[in-house]
Amino acid sequence: MTVPDDAVVDQLVRPLRRYIPVGWFDWEPYGKRPKSWWPDLWLFTSFLAMAALLTWPSPLIQFDWAVRMWAIDYRIESLRPVAESLAQFGQARVVAPVTLGFAVWCSLRSRSIRPLLMYVLSFITLAAILGMKYVLGRPLSLHPFQLRDVSPDGALLFTYFPEGGGGNINEATAFPSGHAVNSVLLFGLIVMLIGGLIPKTLRWGLIWVPPIAVFSAQVFYLGQHWFSDEPAGIILGLLIIRSAQRVAWHEIPLGPLKVFEPATRKTILISTLLILWVMGTPLLPLNLALVSAVLVVATGLGWLLLSRREARRREEEEEAAEIPSQQSDSSQ
Repeated sequence: MTVPDDAVVDQLVRPLRRYIPVGWFDWEPYGKRPKSWWPDLWLFTSFLAMAALLTWPSPLIQFDWAVRMWAIDYRIESLRPVAESLAQFGQARVVAPVTLGFAVWCSLRSRSIRPLLMYVLSFITLAAILGMKYVLGRPLSLHPFQLRDVSPDGALLFTYFPEGGGGNINEATAFPSGHAVNSVLLFGLIVMLIGGLIPKTLRWGLIWVPPIAVFSAQVFYLGQHWFSDEPAGIILGLLIIRSAQRVAWHEIPLGPLKVFEPATRKTILISTLLILWVMGTPLLPLNLALVSAVLVVATGLGWLLLSRREARRREEEEEAAEIPSQQSDSSQ
């Protein structure tokens, strides 16, 4: 059997990718694609089972309460600054810009918008998670005793209290933990972006340290979440990352976005500004957020249409320039 030349070259080049700057080759996300859907199915089933157990006064509700009381009794107040620092590993407004920075770096080195596209499509799923938190409506664990006064059965899902329950009870957005999702998703994206250029130890550190740090800080010290909120968030983060790993981002057809390849610095700059605009929209009040969302979509579509028109104009000019040269060649 004859092996194609391009296959031979690929086998020779691929082992060198981690040692050679990204700009020397087309960008390719790090990591193997998951071969089986069974882990995803088990993860999703586990999430549904946890959610089901939180809809009634189950042993999981009692376990969450016991862990929260233990944390209150044994926490050391002098360690609060350490716990708050560890919790930042799951803070989107802290980690997301860092992850975006790596995506921009990969785009500049490879002259491609594909790293930015992977970042956007994976990161935008956090909006769905945020909506899920409000729909499921589980009170946070910051004020457990006030919560027990108005909800003797515990922190159940779909437990909403007008005006905070008449006390210091915070809004019902505990399940799942957004910080836990961020600690898996955003650091997982960093590994996908530059995993081939960093040591194995650092890769494993980026994968394991942030979720453990966020879990420990939020549950056992700061009391920002019930115990079960954290594994639920980690499960969703794993599902998103595994879904992102299934996509061949370096080969996927770009469709209308192909006009931006190869990407210039101007293209990458405009793309980054649009992404930052999208990231800042959820931080605005609802009315302003809706207006901002409409404007960013309109701006992006307008940029795309203008870019396609400009590309079409250049193609027509190149075709017009080729016709005289062909005529001169035929006359000779």
